Amino acid sequence: AGPLTALRTLRLFRVLNKLANRWPSFKVLLKAMVLTAISLNYWLILFALVLYICTLMAQTFFATEFHFNDPDNFDFVTNRGDFWCAGTEGLDISYRQDCIPRANFDTFLWALVTIFQIMTGENWNTVMYAGMRSGGP
Repeated sequence: AGPLTALRTLRLFRVLNKLANRWPSFKVLLKAMVLTAISLNYWLILFALVLYICTLMAQTFFATEFHFNDPDNFDFVTNRGDFWCAGTEGLDISYRQDCIPRANFDTFLWALVTIFQIMTGENWNTVMYAGMRSGGP
């Protein structure tokens, strides 16, 4: 059960090759899929560039702004501008982040994940509501 056992999945390509040799229409389909994947490389570069730019922009605007008293309902901002939750000095690092929702822009990694979440449309509205609440009335 080591890391090299994952290479066993490459045997799937051997099965696909045998199927493609016996089934000509499947071979045409596989060839079209490979050519499509090859032609997507410029799109992937553009997507990565837009993702990177949007991440830096959102991190500039919203870093350390999504710190709420209760991160589940975004009731009010507790300590705008601080990296950790208020009143958690001396605690372990995992307990110092209880006021921060998962979708935040505090670090580059979480900002990248949050921007990807927004771009894919998965639960983007909670990030929008958190941004609205962090702006204040």
